[in-house]
Amino acid sequence: MKPLLILDCDGVLMHFIAPFQAWLDGRHGLELRMDSFALLGNLRRNGVPLEASEFAPLLDGFFDEAQPTQTLLPGVAEAVNGLAARADIVILTNIEPRHRETRLAVLAREGLNFPVHPNGEGVPKGRAVAALAEGRPAVFVDDLPPHHGSVARHAPHVGRLHLVGEPVVQAIIPAAPDAHARIDDWGAARGWIEDWFHKGVVA
Repeated sequence: MKPLLILDCDGVLMHFIAPFQAWLDGRHGLELRMDSFALLGNLRRNGVPLEASEFAPLLDGFFDEAQPTQTLLPGVAEAVNGLAARADIVILTNIEPRHRETRLAVLAREGLNFPVHPNGEGVPKGRAVAALAEGRPAVFVDDLPPHHGSVARHAPHVGRLHLVGEPVVQAIIPAAPDAHARIDDWGAARGWIEDWFHKGVVA
């Protein structure tokens, strides 16, 4: 059985910040200032931060309308498709199930043809990773530190690589304390993932 590579999508495989910002401005006249990595606090209308209740419908609206504007981050296609010769690959993404088919189509257009598992918006990924990786060596790649904490609790045998693919937020997202490594370049990340698979760590 091949090892398993579990990948986040937005900010790891695909650009998210710029397409989201363009959609917010064009569709709603809102501003996204990346002063911190918490999207909610950075969304403003006429300079005033949005209420928390407004955020989820906006994020859902983006996935409804604007997923096709997303493109791959640098180095993703070569690294991930190269790793596919060594590992099974799945994409674990915090979208609602109804957005899955569009996500599959956009990724396929960009040359990534792998299963997509919708995890629901805002849901920690540890339990899903534990279920996917049971009984096999695995690596989990995500840009958000809380997901690494969740995976560390529920699937501690899984290699945890913190990768922030979007340069605009690399400096404002701190290294995840529960990840095994932080690498923001896909060329170097590929080598780290291959090394972890070579170790063959299994639960």
